[in-house]
Amino acid sequence: MALKDRLNDALIDTPPENTARQETLRAVLAAAGTGTDGEIQSALARIISERERKAASFSAAGQTELAKAERGEIDALRGFLRLVAPEAVPAPKKSAAPVPAGAPVASGPLFSRIQMIIGGAAVVALAVILFLLLRPSGDAEDTAQAGIGTTAINVLKDDRTMGNPKAPIKMLEYAAPTCPHCAHFAMTVMPQIKRDYIDTGKVFYIFRTFPLSAADGAIEGIARVCLPADKYFEFIDLMFRNQPKWDPDGYQIADVGAAIKQMARVKGIGPDQADRCMADKNEQERINQVTQDAVTRYNIQGTPTFVINGAVVQATDDTWPQLKARFDSLLSKK
Repeated sequence: MALKDRLNDALIDTPPENTARQETLRAVLAAAGTGTDGEIQSALARIISERERKAASFSAAGQTELAKAERGEIDALRGFLRLVAPEAVPAPKKSAAPVPAGAPVASGPLFSRIQMIIGGAAVVALAVILFLLLRPSGDAEDTAQAGIGTTAINVLKDDRTMGNPKAPIKMLEYAAPTCPHCAHFAMTVMPQIKRDYIDTGKVFYIFRTFPLSAADGAIEGIARVCLPADKYFEFIDLMFRNQPKWDPDGYQIADVGAAIKQMARVKGIGPDQADRCMADKNEQERINQVTQDAVTRYNIQGTPTFVINGAVVQATDDTWPQLKARFDSLLSKK
C-alpha cells in the first residue's frame, strides 16, 4: 500500500476529538506534493524535524506538557517513516547520501538564489534527521541522560574554543544558528559564563554546530571557510543577534540565501566568496562527521545541549543557575 493511502486511512480512522493528530496528518498530506512515496518521505522528514525543534524549545522553556504532546505527534509520524524502504537511510559517514525526491532544499523558494550551493548542508541535516527517526523511539530527555552521561569529551583539532585547554572543566555546547533558544543563551547566559568561568581559567569551552536545517550548514561554512578561526565566534554571535533578518523559522524571509549573504557582508565577505564557502565540500563533510558523532556519542537530539565533563545537560528555564551550580560543584571537588 502506498504511503499516501496509509496516511489517508489513518486520517479516516482518527477520532474526531483527536484534532491534533488530524492536523498532523493533514499537514503531511498537504506538504507531500503529488503524493509519491518519495515526496511523502521528504515531507515526513521535514515536518518531524520542525516538530523536534519545537519540542526541544518547549522542553528548554520548561513547558513539559507541550513538549510531551509534540513528541506524541512525532512518534506517530515516525511510524509512517519506518514504512520507508531500508535503503532510504543514509549510510554512516557519507555526506553525499542520496536525497529523496522532493527533499527540503528543493521544495520551494526558501533558497531561491542559491539552492544548489547550500544543498550539501541540507543533506547533512536530512541524514541526521533520518538517523534519529529510524532509531527505536524514546523520550529524548530520558535517553540523553541515561547510559551516556560519562562519555569523555574529545577535543577535535577543528573545534572552535574559548579559554584554557587545561581548565578543570570542559564544556561542550551543541547549538544551531537557527535555534532561538541557542540565540537567547548566547546573548543572556554565555556572557556570564565567559566572565566568571572561561576568562578566569575555570572552564574550557567548545562550540559545535548541530545543524537543524540547510541554513545552519551554510552559516557554518561561511564562519569556518571565509573567516579566520579568531573571527568565528564574532560571526556566529552576529547571526544569533540578528535571527529576524535571515532565519526562515518564524520570520517572513523571501530569500534566505540572500539574507545570509547580506549578513556576511557585515564581516567583509562578498556574495561570491560566501557562495564558495557555503559550497565547500570538505566543510560539508566535516559538519556531517561532527553531527553524526553528536548523535552516536551523546545522543544529541535538540539544541542547545551541553556536555560538561562528560555529563549531558539539557537547557531549561533556569539554565544559568543550573550551570553555575554544576560548575561550582565540580570546582569544589578539585
